[in-house]
Amino acid sequence: MSVKTGIPGMDELTDGGFPEGTINLISGPAGSAKTLFGLQYIYKGFMEYGEKGLFLSLEESRDNLTRASKSFGMDFDQFKGTNDIQLIDFGEIRKEIELQEDIDYGIVSLRNLLDFILQTIKETGAKRLLIDSISAVGLYYSDIDEFRRELFRFCRILKDHDITTILITEASQSGDTRFGIEQFISDSIIVLDYENVEGEYRRTLTIYKMRFTRHDPYKHPFLITKQGIEIDHVETIY
Repeated sequence: MSVKTGIPGMDELTDGGFPEGTINLISGPAGSAKTLFGLQYIYKGFMEYGEKGLFLSLEESRDNLTRASKSFGMDFDQFKGTNDIQLIDFGEIRKEIELQEDIDYGIVSLRNLLDFILQTIKETGAKRLLIDSISAVGLYYSDIDEFRRELFRFCRILKDHDITTILITEASQSGDTRFGIEQFISDSIIVLDYENVEGEYRRTLTIYKMRFTRHDPYKHPFLITKQGIEIDHVETIY
């Protein structure tokens, strides 16, 4: 079964959306619209398909996210006090649950993050999850091998709970992710970029990998409109 993204042009590049219960990596440099992609996925998921969602921000404040989303016609404030969409600033949650170690470092371990997610989806019935960004979690770990082990465990348990997840990660212009391991634990890799194409800077999207379904492997341009991201699934860029 496919989980429709709600992003115009995206589902046409796959066999209807993300395969249900998968881990999907959105990668790209700063300013490539990764967070906007995630906001649309969660917002449209409920507004158009009735699927409850959890957007977990590890870097941006909730106020910044709601302000940005309103400029694209997405009003997350309407969901306050409901279980339909949870837009959560984990920095505020850390203060409430008094994880002193995490407050000191400003970051959180995957185990603490997983505990919070599982409890929240149990209470709300969320079927979509967005974490922005997994790069922030990696800063908690001084040992990259430990981070790798914990990340594999984290993703395996999320799959067991049948939630369709997007993980956002930072990447350089060359395409390398922050820790070099995120792409190995994901079922799909989608790269957003902002690049010079024949003298014109254009935003692009490429699906490098997607398990369990067919996908278009070519680079496609996209625009940021008043309604958010719109992908041209017909035009390709070489």
